[in-house]
Amino acid sequence: MKKLFLISLVIVLACVARAQNYCVNDTIVREIQFPLTERDTETVFYYFNNEWIAGVDLDKMPTDSIQKMEVKNDEYGNRSLFLTVSPETLAQIKAEAGKILVNLDTRCEFPGGNGKLKEWIDENIRIPEGFKGSELVLVKFTVHPDGSISDPTIFRRPSKNEAVNQEALRLVKALPKFRVKYYVPHLKKSFSYYLPIKFKEPGAIFIRGDESK
Repeated sequence: MKKLFLISLVIVLACVARAQNYCVNDTIVREIQFPLTERDTETVFYYFNNEWIAGVDLDKMPTDSIQKMEVKNDEYGNRSLFLTVSPETLAQIKAEAGKILVNLDTRCEFPGGNGKLKEWIDENIRIPEGFKGSELVLVKFTVHPDGSISDPTIFRRPSKNEAVNQEALRLVKALPKFRVKYYVPHLKKSFSYYLPIKFKEPGAIFIRGDESK
């Protein structure tokens, strides 16, 4: 009964992880399609004999090769599945994983896709009264693993108009949570994000630096 439960649990977790993270076509891994959904951001990390290995496909792993299985936090605080296998099985897992090309870069995306970010800014920006011309302000802020945002600062190109700088900071503070996808256990931590915000005089059209109304 215990063995049957373990086999069922492994199959379920493998299907969930595979559907959420990637699909395998020969030795090439295709990333999930954007935009990210909230479910896409969920990550299951698998450890074999206390070692995390990228690109493991549990669907191809014989369930009877698993000697023990335990769900617990890894050293980085991630809820993970720890499996105990024989040294021979571990060597085989590593060999198979080495054939798979995996993009392990952290993915960070505005809800609905990054293309929606410009739309959100256009809908929520408040151009300071009396603003003339056009300028770009670059804001740096911190994105946390849960997608929340903190510590916005003007990183570069601060405006001489302080109202513009304050509006850029207000806008970033009002951003909804980003969707963040992690692929590597030790990289599941906060990181910096840079957002350019363009201010344009209402009613003005700018073409190659020229201005007309």
